[in-house]
Amino acid sequence: MRIKCSFLCAAILSIPPACSMPAHGQSEKPAVCQVEDADVYFRPSCVVQIHHGHPFIKKKYLKYMTFNEYGLTALLVQSFGAMYVDHNGRVVVRDVALIDNGPDDFHHGLVRIMHDGQYGYADPSGRIVVPEKYPCAFNLTDEYTDIGPLVCVGCRTEKQGEYQACLDGTWFRADREGHLTPAKSPLDQANGDDPK
Repeated sequence: MRIKCSFLCAAILSIPPACSMPAHGQSEKPAVCQVEDADVYFRPSCVVQIHHGHPFIKKKYLKYMTFNEYGLTALLVQSFGAMYVDHNGRVVVRDVALIDNGPDDFHHGLVRIMHDGQYGYADPSGRIVVPEKYPCAFNLTDEYTDIGPLVCVGCRTEKQGEYQACLDGTWFRADREGHLTPAKSPLDQANGDDPK
């Protein structure tokens, strides 16, 4: 069994900084944070501020962003990774997994999260409902397919071109409370072998 999942693009993590800093010996002035509104997801690290110990993004950096049905918008911030932010700029979900070089979308009320190469799921409130301890996770809904949220126990991953394949292992479906039940592999489901 081989499932193709998007592979983390190293180029995304090396976005050049867009904050101008004073040269050594010059007076300290507040840094200017330059944001290109044309970039849909990508923001420089200077857009993140800490308020009462919690990261947030100033509202002015959220102009022109589209918010989903949960009132969240996806961002990819240099040095912080992919995240979902609410209308007030509060970072609600961190460590969002990437797909097709952008933050993953919510499907079935959950979004894939990833930490140290392990996947889990978070809900729109930011609560981690499935801990990041699985080597593979799959969650996709489009006009052709409705699969997931799934995690794999015992899968091994193998890079195949720009994709990552999940091989072997046993798949489980996760619900919004984090309960896991046995499921067919994403490949079997895509082929119509998983009746609902």
